This record gives sequence, C-alpha cells and structure tokens, in this order.
Amino acid sequence: MSKDVVNAGLAIDGNDWLDRARAEVLALLADAPEGLSALDVRQAVPMIDVKVSGTSGEIWSAPRVLTHLGATADIVRGTNVGRFPTARARWTLTQHWLDDASSRGSAVDGYREIIRRWLYTFGPGTEDDIVWWLGSTKTVVRTALAELDAVSVSLDDGGTGWLLPDDLDEVADPGPWVALLPVLDPSIMGWKGRDFYLGPHRNQLFDNRGNAGTTAWVNGRAVGCWIQDDAGVVQVRLLETVSSPAKHALDTEAARLSEWLVGVKIGTGYNSPSMKSESVSPYPQP
Repeated sequence: MSKDVVNAGLAIDGNDWLDRARAEVLALLADAPEGLSALDVRQAVPMIDVKVSGTSGEIWSAPRVLTHLGATADIVRGTNVGRFPTARARWTLTQHWLDDASSRGSAVDGYREIIRRWLYTFGPGTEDDIVWWLGSTKTVVRTALAELDAVSVSLDDGGTGWLLPDDLDEVADPGPWVALLPVLDPSIMGWKGRDFYLGPHRNQLFDNRGNAGTTAWVNGRAVGCWIQDDAGVVQVRLLETVSSPAKHALDTEAARLSEWLVGVKIGTGYNSPSMKSESVSPYPQP
C-alpha cells in the first residue's frame, strides 16, 4: 500500500501517508462508540476517499485502509445495519466492541480457550484438524490439548481424535434427519479431514479455493447442494441416490426454506461446481 500511494503521486513517503490515514480513521471512530459505516468513514476522512492502482493491477480505495486497521486489530466490523441478507457492518474500535481485550489474558490463554471452544463444538477432531482450522502451529495445539486435559479417542478411520474430558458420553442416535445449509457453514468447514461426511463429493461441493457452497445433508452426510430459481424457490440437487423418505424430507425442507426466504435470493461468490452444473439431476435415479 505504501508503494502504491507513492506510485499514484499521493505522497512522497508512503509509510507516512498510511500512518496518517490510520490515525485519522482511529480518531474519528474514537468519538463514535456505536461505529460508523464505511461510507461515513470515507466521507469524514477525505484522504482515503481515493482510488489507487495496486502493483498487481488491482484498484483499491478506502476499504483497503479499513482492512489494514482490522488486520492490526485496531478496528472490527460491529453491528450490521444492512437488510437481510446484505452485510453492511458499522466499523468500530476494537476496544469499544470488546472493552479492554488486553486484560483478558495472554496469547497462550487465548489459544487454549479457542481450542476448548473448537473441541466443544467439533470434537472429536484430530490434531491436524485443529492446526488447519486455527492456522497455528502443532506446538500451540499440543500445549493447549495438554492444559485442557483433552482425552484421545479412536476414530472410525483408525486415526486419533481429541475430546474434552467432560464430553466422553456416548451420543444418542438422533434418528433420521435432513438439513439444507448455506455456503461456508461451520458444519462443513469445521474439519480438515472431511471424508467421513463428504465421501466422494468433495470436488463437487467446494470451489477451487476451498470454500464450501450450499449443501444438502441426510443423516450426517453431505449428499448434494441447493440453489434458487429466478423466483427464489429453493431446489435441491443431489449427487447420489437417497431413500424415498429422505427425498420427501428434503422436499419439505426446501419448501420451508423457500417460504422463510419470501423470495429473497441469496447471492454468493462461493458457487461450488454442483451449484453451477446444469447436468446434475435434481434426484438421481437408482
């Protein structure tokens, strides 16, 4: 960014420009505990209301400065004021949103708590699952698992998973169930090792960047996806044959979701191959 603003003729010293831009935004948000929209920030800080040609050919503007401030943990996206399903968050100082985050413990404490929450939600999971999900090192994960007194358990594929010590009871069978989940849902993004619920469908349900599209589930496995037609009606697309009761349950869930969305079409940039394919039959025949 510093090089870009120099090349654009906005400043002689790019680092100084970025420091001043950051300082002006932080000063503005300091007087706005409820946060401000990106438009409000851009209008109040004219120096970032510019378009800059990046070194890789892209054009960036004020949002890049806000992203930089987010990356350094100075600001966060706060309350969303956009109409469903539009994301239009107010930017706010991290200290306004989280109070004094620095008083909540060390980085070690933070990692331990995040991993505890992951195990509570997704356990059992492997060490590789947690390292991948957290983006940390094996040392960090192993330290946290030890401090949490996590218990190793055997997985169906012969691997070793981890559970919290108070989460060892056998889970009751919930009975038959189906679900239609949105893009990037935690249920499909939570683990690195996904074969136990994806089977052969990984390449059809994720885009080439590893982002999950919509998914249709039957009894704990992702078996297809769902899309909306021009009228916003939800349509299920399956990648394998399912039983008649499961098909009926999926149809019922699609109708319920269509009614709940009341014609609102959910736009997304995370379209999996199965969502884009015109050759996928709504219900494969035996």
